[in-house]
Amino acid sequence: MFNGEQKEAFVVSYPNNKREEVLGLLQLFSPYEETWGGDLVLQPIDRLQPAFDTIVKSIAAKKAKTLLAVLKKYREWYLSEHELKAVCAGVLLLKLNTEATQKYSMVASPRHLKLVLDEVFDQPEHETVDCVYRGFMWLAFAGVPRILVSQITVDEVDFYNMVIHHGDQKYSIPVEGLKEFRMLCELDSFLVVHKNPDWESRRPRAEGNQLLRGLGEAVVVVEKVGVILSQRFMKSKWSLNYESMLASGLFYEKYELERFGLDVSFDAEVEQRLEEMKDSSISAITNNRSLMKKRYKDRYNQWKMIFYPTIDK
Repeated sequence: MFNGEQKEAFVVSYPNNKREEVLGLLQLFSPYEETWGGDLVLQPIDRLQPAFDTIVKSIAAKKAKTLLAVLKKYREWYLSEHELKAVCAGVLLLKLNTEATQKYSMVASPRHLKLVLDEVFDQPEHETVDCVYRGFMWLAFAGVPRILVSQITVDEVDFYNMVIHHGDQKYSIPVEGLKEFRMLCELDSFLVVHKNPDWESRRPRAEGNQLLRGLGEAVVVVEKVGVILSQRFMKSKWSLNYESMLASGLFYEKYELERFGLDVSFDAEVEQRLEEMKDSSISAITNNRSLMKKRYKDRYNQWKMIFYPTIDK
């Protein structure tokens, strides 16, 4: 690592459980520092920004935000150890490219989501509890609100019509996620692979009719699944979560309509959101309606620019 002793002295300011991660993030700049012949805090923005953008493309979105915070804290520490004139303002001018981070926090299509899930989790046919985590992400992409995901039951899955019926709503099952849904409807146990790869066993699923039953609670605890997903994705360049998959599924649906020459509108989505604002005044709701429509359209256009840049505007 370039200036290794100095950077090791800096990470002492972090808690023990964070030091290795921080040091690893700083180490990402080592090849560039070797080329520059100087520490990153001595570099002007026109050198630093391209390097930062390249590094960000290879790490998860969450880590990219952490990296930016670490760099600014490192500069502050460097100032306390050296003369002020020796430090450049480059780090302070760094900007996180939203497009680069969004590329790894969202997906372009059901096929794209399947590729990401295949990279991070066991295949459905392995019959491990990873089926639950994969199903969790597919329900998000299908548009099931987070608050309802633990309520979906096995008997609501309609394989003949490839939809999930819940209340008065229907959610389409992507063909790419069919294996997961079949496993979650049919399996009464999951394969458990122990630390010794030669030792496998099966454990019964929790009793009940919920689609996302795992090995513990009969009803999946959404927060716990979210934590597990975060931990699993942290080991990859991906940073997917339930909300980003809801948005990805919605935008993909709108994109398909646009491809067929239909106008894209988020009116229904906005009205649904406004239903939750019953205590708001009429003027506040009207203002929020316009603002929400603009935000939906802006986010959709940004998503489209990242994943489908050639589509006619």
